[in-house]
Amino acid sequence: MHNSFDELIIANQGCCSKSKVASENGKRFEIDSKEDFTKIRIDNCLITSQQVQKCDFGFVRHFNNDFYFVELKGKDVKIALDQIISTINIFEDSVIRIPKEKRFGFIVSSRNPLSGAETNNLKQAFAKKHGRLLEIKSVQCKYVPK
Repeated sequence: MHNSFDELIIANQGCCSKSKVASENGKRFEIDSKEDFTKIRIDNCLITSQQVQKCDFGFVRHFNNDFYFVELKGKDVKIALDQIISTINIFEDSVIRIPKEKRFGFIVSSRNPLSGAETNNLKQAFAKKHGRLLEIKSVQCKYVPK
């Protein structure tokens, strides 16, 4: 269990880079900011177990210690959300504790087959239980931190 993001990054340098972009299979997540961020490859790097669901990437916003959980997915948005929630739980249990209001979830899928109402329900449930904000975008997401 790490006490700070700096400690986590130092202990896992091979999984970390100074980057604001994650892309995989045509999906892209980008942070539009001049601030300092560290990208962490979570799947098959920070968390290597194949027995647990986990999201692809995390980003540390050094200015205020917000953390962005990012899943780049085909079309199964609900599985992508499960992967983000599972990663949050793993972090809470054994990686680093991040306060709920500092946790952001981002799903970038090739397409979102869910209705607008279903998407809104997922966002509201996430905000109630797991984090501050959940964004669900198709193909690419450019996020401007507030």
